[in-house]
Amino acid sequence: MRTITTFAVILSSAAFLAACQAKERAPTAEPVAVTENAAAPTTVSFATSDGWKIYASYRDAGAGKPAAILLHMLTADRHSYDGFGAKLAAAGFNVLALDSRGHGDSTKQDGETRRYAEFDDEAHKSSLLDVAAAKDFLAGKGADTSKLVIVGASIGANFALNYGADDADVRAVVLLSPGLNYHGLETTAAMAKYRGRSAYLVASDEDKYAADSVGKLHEIAADAAFKMFSDAGHGTRIFAAEPSFEDALVDWLAAQVK
Repeated sequence: MRTITTFAVILSSAAFLAACQAKERAPTAEPVAVTENAAAPTTVSFATSDGWKIYASYRDAGAGKPAAILLHMLTADRHSYDGFGAKLAAAGFNVLALDSRGHGDSTKQDGETRRYAEFDDEAHKSSLLDVAAAKDFLAGKGADTSKLVIVGASIGANFALNYGADDADVRAVVLLSPGLNYHGLETTAAMAKYRGRSAYLVASDEDKYAADSVGKLHEIAADAAFKMFSDAGHGTRIFAAEPSFEDALVDWLAAQVK
């Protein structure tokens, strides 16, 4: 695990706090290599209730197997989860990694091009409809959506928790670098509502806003699994910095749906 100087921590924390006043940081995605023995995903698309065409990478583990939805960071896309998604599929999950509305290939609403850079807070919040449509897609493929897990990174973590709070079929959420408030999407009330089901809270200590947010959420849900790394970055970048964590997380998720 790398170490950084106190001066570097101060600089990075100050820069992050300045950028995160009720907004998500916008890191560039760093895809993880797919394991050689993993089946290649299928590119699929489906419609949301408000007219978006959402593209996703789908890995089919078979009818009746549990379902997993993977939600990326702001500015990133579904390929952030290429490696992790392959491992989840190998563990027996039907996996759907989305390009959330306005990202990647998901840029059309009712035939008109729209991108995340033009979104206001309400438009960001509407991405929760992407998650609902993803669940419907998985159910249509025969996945057991009564055993649904959701993994989200950064603002995707906020989506995961807010959606999970309102859907009793969600067995577990993994929140990689969540925030108390990203683009108006808050998490404290959602965690209080979700509390009692399985959650895994993850951050890196130099990523101060996310680390502080994870600490607050853990106070609300003290029984949640909790992991604080050092100098591991933000969101799905944690997978690159801590590659063994992917395998541990797959094992944890598998245990939640048994």
